Amino acid sequence: MDASALPRYAIDPEGVIAEAVAAVEPAMPPELIRSVVKGTFPRGTQRRKLAELLQRDLTWLTQGRSESPTIVERLIRALREQGAVHVQQPRCGSCGQARRLVGVLPDSTSRICNTCEGRRRHKANPCAVCGRHEFMTRDRDGQPRCRAHPPDDGADPMEGLCRIIQQTCPDLPVETVAEAVRAVAPVMARQRKLLWALEDRPDLLTGQGAHGSVKVLHLIAALQERGAVNVVAPPCPYCGRDVPLPRTRDGLRCCTECRSAARSEPCARCGRDRPVMGRTHDGLPLCHACRHHNPVVHQVCGQCGERRYIRARKDGRPLCQRCHQYPTATCSECGEQRPCLHISTDAPICVPCTRKRCPVPSASAASATTRSVDGEPLCSSCGATPRPCAQYGRTLRIHGITPNGDELCPTCWRHHPARKRPCSECGTATHLHHYGLCPGCAARARLRDILSAGGRMRPGIEPVFNALLRQPGTNVLYWLNRRPARLSVLRTLAAGSGPITHDTLDRLRPDKVVDNLRMHLVAGGALPARDEQLATLERWLAARTTQVRDPQSRKVLQAYITWHLLCRLRRFSRRRPVSQAQAHGVRAYVTQVVRLLTWLHTQNIALSACTQDLLDTWLDDYPARGPRVHGFLAWTNRHGHTRQLAVELPTPAFTGQLIAQDTRWQLVNRLLHDDGIPVPDKAAGLLALLFAQNLSRIVALTTEHVEVTPRGTAPTRAGPSPNPPPLDDHIRTLHAQAMTTDSAGERWLLPGRFPAQHLSRSQLVRRLHPLGVRPRMARNTALVELASELPAVMVSRLLGIHHNTADSWKRIGGQDNAYAADVASRHQPTTP
Repeated sequence: MDASALPRYAIDPEGVIAEAVAAVEPAMPPELIRSVVKGTFPRGTQRRKLAELLQRDLTWLTQGRSESPTIVERLIRALREQGAVHVQQPRCGSCGQARRLVGVLPDSTSRICNTCEGRRRHKANPCAVCGRHEFMTRDRDGQPRCRAHPPDDGADPMEGLCRIIQQTCPDLPVETVAEAVRAVAPVMARQRKLLWALEDRPDLLTGQGAHGSVKVLHLIAALQERGAVNVVAPPCPYCGRDVPLPRTRDGLRCCTECRSAARSEPCARCGRDRPVMGRTHDGLPLCHACRHHNPVVHQVCGQCGERRYIRARKDGRPLCQRCHQYPTATCSECGEQRPCLHISTDAPICVPCTRKRCPVPSASAASATTRSVDGEPLCSSCGATPRPCAQYGRTLRIHGITPNGDELCPTCWRHHPARKRPCSECGTATHLHHYGLCPGCAARARLRDILSAGGRMRPGIEPVFNALLRQPGTNVLYWLNRRPARLSVLRTLAAGSGPITHDTLDRLRPDKVVDNLRMHLVAGGALPARDEQLATLERWLAARTTQVRDPQSRKVLQAYITWHLLCRLRRFSRRRPVSQAQAHGVRAYVTQVVRLLTWLHTQNIALSACTQDLLDTWLDDYPARGPRVHGFLAWTNRHGHTRQLAVELPTPAFTGQLIAQDTRWQLVNRLLHDDGIPVPDKAAGLLALLFAQNLSRIVALTTEHVEVTPRGTAPTRAGPSPNPPPLDDHIRTLHAQAMTTDSAGERWLLPGRFPAQHLSRSQLVRRLHPLGVRPRMARNTALVELASELPAVMVSRLLGIHHNTADSWKRIGGQDNAYAADVASRHQPTTP
């Protein structure tokens, strides 16, 4: 039912009550009236009943009628405590006094006060012995007794209780038994009822307590706390579980689940026979799942402002299911840091782990969606009854039913036109997401709710909104629901001021969530592209230099970083972005320099006073540190910050970084003819094996670096022109795939997992290693071969390397090295 079709007292009872009270008490502010109503009646059903009464008859507040319902009397008393003067408290129907009304006159609707109710009770219950109208209690048979003739001739029931309990628990002393009885039933009348119950059924203490009253269960718990061994807490008589028995069913104490099962009725919304967990405005039953869709119980969310089912309350504010986020903790089941339930206990559990699993070994990881005849949980595959598919004909699990009643299997239903329905907002016929919306419209509505602070979206946040919506709606919804921290970051941006820039994101945490958001904004055009490796490195260097304690040494290190390391990287970044390997190398250099400066500080030696002996002492333990600090010491020597300090650099062994030519050509043949290898891996491996290309340059190739012509492809940064087949076909395929992407930034031939990012070098290495391709060795071998055949100038132009590097490889390829000469000559054909 739509909320607009319901009466106002059903959807806004607080407003109806506030208006009714304000008409009688104009001096009371509406906010005070609402707080009184919510404090007096915490349940929504009570407020709706009161609102219905006052909307139909406002005189309940002013005439003080004795037939006023209890709920009206409670409201009037609460209002008078807050200073109300015009509302009239209901008067007793017997004496006419304005007192608290506790009873009802026989054959009448008038309510009476406690004094008149006592007189009525005495008059209606004459003593069964003497006939006097002084009702005090009742005997074992339920007959009324006066004070002069108590049941059992006034004998103390404590003695009988201790005697019966000690027959079951002989080890408990009388004082302990009496203490347990008084803790449960301090009044003699209640002790007498316990005695009668145990005399009628002594087995209540030995496992049959479900046949007794709740006081019997309390007595069993009190005795067990005091060391009773033979006393047994009763199981549920219906399900047999050892759980608390707070409910009653057919005269027996039972658990809550069994009581709910006895109250099962067909749900008015879904038609399933389920326990009644709520009712519609018309009184029709609703199950637990359908109760969430009942507009009667919906309230206005304190965060998004929409009228929805309230999941929880935070600081007194109601929160709907979309706005409520469970607190984060380490799940006791899976060990992941996720939003968890039962966070205040020693065993918090995340939402995915709360779902019951199918016990069938073949589907043990599947969530349970149904139950067997014995009540065991089963997944959808194990629990569904296979039936013949109307279109396919084979007996399979039915997934959907067409309008004409045909039952279809999942495959046929996925492609059937009946599965697609028009979106209620845009009219697109597709598989709807929720609330009648397609994924695109649902993502738009969800993003608008998150980014609208105060009910409207500020102009500075609109580029973020448009950038995120450039992706498919299904991807946006998954991205939003994957991590709750993303919602917090977006709400922080929405609550801020000014445009969204890189500096704005740099101030937010956590870093991984912000970096992922930055990628989406760059891909969507909301932010300009920047060198992320360089920006991250600059932040890391600023934090790393603070670890140097000596101010003078810290100043020298900052100058070295600014005018040497970063200056070189910034010049390099004008041509292409800084690679991950370059940033890692700078971090390694700075880390060792910081360790050297820290060691000098612990020795109380300034950097300018460092000698060669001290440097050698520091390098004795870790000789591998020398190459890392060589550049820093050379720079400080040139600028006069230190003495002339020398670091002995090891001579690199080159011959171990080559592969045999026959192995190289076997790898080339495999990449050319193995159809099971993905096209990106084929292209990257061939570029490394044939054209000596570095992986850092291969992953950075874009569509602008490839010229596609009818005769073939011509990369401008890798390999000769044109490319030989089938490498030409692979490059053309990657170019066509990159041109189909909707991105405001670069179109990468090897796109990465995240938007606006190419595949990382480390990931490409992990993909080539199972194929037998070692990128560094493959590139070195190809360079040796090309340098041995071509002039250094031609190698420099063809491969895009510096001419000095080409000269070095020319010397390596032509040097008197048997291994290198053998490698360079293996591929040459022999003359007949």
